[in-house]
Amino acid sequence: FKIGAKYLRKDIHRILQWDKKPIDQSVGGYSVSPDGTNCPIFVTYNKADDISETTKYADRFITPNRIITISKIRRTDKSPDILKIKNHKKNKMRLPLFIKKNDDEGISFYFVGDLTAVPDRFVNRKMKDDNGIEKPVVEMEFMTEKPVEDGLYKYLTTA
Repeated sequence: FKIGAKYLRKDIHRILQWDKKPIDQSVGGYSVSPDGTNCPIFVTYNKADDISETTKYADRFITPNRIITISKIRRTDKSPDILKIKNHKKNKMRLPLFIKKNDDEGISFYFVGDLTAVPDRFVNRKMKDDNGIEKPVVEMEFMTEKPVEDGLYKYLTTA
């Protein structure tokens, strides 16, 4: 992957050598590869107002080289996928990050680099569903290998 280049999900999975392309809806914001070697993370930085409550994740940059993403609903810091992501270094699993500003950009994502989990910054939280019922999620903090390039960072993070 080339930092700053745009990729479609199907190409990302092909480049990462997944045997079968997963269904985009089941991937959501991330999905651990069947062989456990990688877990691409997808972020739509500015969510549309008309999406379901359970997909209005509060993903956000803290700095150009620190980002918080939110797990899928019904996850805790003990969920198998969260443990794999949290322990990715020990498991030698790659965490490439792909971001688009909003859905108006289409279906491709910018590659911004690989992530390193900050395990002590994985925090159990609650998120309301469309019926107002609180569901567990995990707020996960990561560091990028290099700070996101200034122009791309400003583009992604400004309204």
